[in-house]
Amino acid sequence: MRFIRFLSTIAVAVPLTARAQTAGPLALLLPTSARAAALGNAWVAGRDEYAVFSNPAQLNAVNGFGVSVATYGDDGRGFSAASGATMGPMTYGWGVNLVDFSAPRAATGYPLAPATVSGSGDADQFSMVALVAGQMAWKGFRLGVAGKYAQDIVPREASTSSLLVLPSRGSAWLADIGTSHPLWTGVAGLSLQNIGHPYVMRGRRVSVPTQLALGWTAQKSWGPLDFGYATQVTARRHGWISPAAGVEVSWGWIEGYRVEARAGARRTETDDEKPVGAGFSFTADRLTLDYGASFYTGNAMGHRLTVRWR
Repeated sequence: MRFIRFLSTIAVAVPLTARAQTAGPLALLLPTSARAAALGNAWVAGRDEYAVFSNPAQLNAVNGFGVSVATYGDDGRGFSAASGATMGPMTYGWGVNLVDFSAPRAATGYPLAPATVSGSGDADQFSMVALVAGQMAWKGFRLGVAGKYAQDIVPREASTSSLLVLPSRGSAWLADIGTSHPLWTGVAGLSLQNIGHPYVMRGRRVSVPTQLALGWTAQKSWGPLDFGYATQVTARRHGWISPAAGVEVSWGWIEGYRVEARAGARRTETDDEKPVGAGFSFTADRLTLDYGASFYTGNAMGHRLTVRWR
């Protein structure tokens, strides 16, 4: 509990006068795996297949498969998957993140805040991001680039009847570039994400969340326990800065079997999201189950489960 309070203090320590710029599509703002959600989404220097969403330079080749499913509040559902393979000097990968949720018909504000996924109502909404990426090593650095397509589908009332709800679609083509390099006893990562032009939704231009993320991860051992640390600072235009940090502790009592506990915190987009995250992991031979929880106002929660088979 003391550690979680400490992380919460870090996440809100920067001045609160600058708020996150309203931007979309929504799927760009959500964690994509249980592990990332539990660690405060501080994953720009992390290394697994889902790192392709945070930093294409950290794309990892996968021997097997893995998928993530999520629930948000009473009505929201999510699905994400990612994979990578090495061919010659390059590693190639892909990822997709889909979110389906609902909101009251009267709640027509746009862009959508991340906490919107935890609500419920009579109007269905949908958000997605799909990407492909490539990564290579050069003089001790990992260099990566990704191209992605993101889209929101939200309701709008028809001009002829307030009872008829029609879909509005807004989409953007974006790019990420990133690099990583060993630093001290860990790895440092830097990524410029969501590079692209504003898109049109409901007849007006909407900004995309272009951001610069810098982070560091490390692994340490202490007796029978292994510790992992993840830190990150994210900056957007208009002065919004979000620090994040997380820690995981693992114990393996026999080869191939391991349990892990995780906790993290970050500065959130809005006050409707709580800054802390938590989760755990269980590995039995080739099977790994990761669970991560996010918290919202009104006692709503987001649950993510990632299943991997190697």
